[in-house]
Amino acid sequence: AAAATAAAAATAAADGELAARGRDNKASITRLLRTPLSGGVVSSMKDADLPSVAVAARNLMELADYADLSTIMCAMNHRRAGYPFASTVDFATDADGFPIFCLTPLAMHTRNLAYNARSSLTVKMNGWGGLANARVTIFGDVHRLPEEYQGAANEIFKAKYEARKGAVDLEDRWGDYTYYRMNKVIDVYFVGGFGSLNWVDLVEYRDSEPDKIVTPSDEGSVLDTLAELNTKYGVKLAQSGAVQGSAGGGIAGTGAGLPGADIKVQDLWIISIDKRGIDVRVRVDGVSQVRRLNFHGCVEDFDDACSAVEAIIEGREWAGSKCDIK
Repeated sequence: AAAATAAAAATAAADGELAARGRDNKASITRLLRTPLSGGVVSSMKDADLPSVAVAARNLMELADYADLSTIMCAMNHRRAGYPFASTVDFATDADGFPIFCLTPLAMHTRNLAYNARSSLTVKMNGWGGLANARVTIFGDVHRLPEEYQGAANEIFKAKYEARKGAVDLEDRWGDYTYYRMNKVIDVYFVGGFGSLNWVDLVEYRDSEPDKIVTPSDEGSVLDTLAELNTKYGVKLAQSGAVQGSAGGGIAGTGAGLPGADIKVQDLWIISIDKRGIDVRVRVDGVSQVRRLNFHGCVEDFDDACSAVEAIIEGREWAGSKCDIK
């Protein structure tokens, strides 16, 4: 009996040790995966140099190519009347951050809007890879723009997509398509990742401006900026140790503060940028995750972004422009 009791105690102790190891490993992995910083949003981490929630939402509206437009099925479609219908659309934003759509009259969502204008638009970060990524949902009523505003809407759409789409695609798009706008925005809901959930004040959303680095310019689109940054610095960033440093609040480039800082980044891709930093998708030990790398200053254009990323790679502070409060 005594031997059996001792054996049971030894087994329980071994099980306890294994469980503890499992919890430690799980906690380490969880810290890597459940990151509340993707998409550039203020979170509970005090050392994060991030834009306000309203600016982060406006930036995401500029960064994204496509979004999911949810409308209410109408009776004329002969089935599922009253149920939500989600479809993928491209869009642009006006000076207030309100979405503008280029829709064909034959599309299901266009017919639904003629019956009921209430809708929502869910916009996700480019390179979407899971719930740790940023997304914003805008609620409002979508209406066809009057004829006198169709030309202005066309110019807004062209400003965003001329650098992103082929000429043939744009020519076909503007043949029999019509422009719509979410005229009455009633709410904006922003998710910056795990633990970062925010209803955005509408006045602040309208009054905020997206960062210059993400808005269209004569030099190209933000997607061109991201592509060139990845080509020039993707491999160097992966090898620099900057990502390891970001995970534990340590100094970028040193790996300080990260348990197991000798882990190797197997792959890295810059998926988002704002004037204060970049978001990168990395693969570590076969697991994908999103990390935030701060510039510790504010970039305005591609040259600034290159200088700031080079500073991150070299583990030094960027001697660029200081950021304002927003």
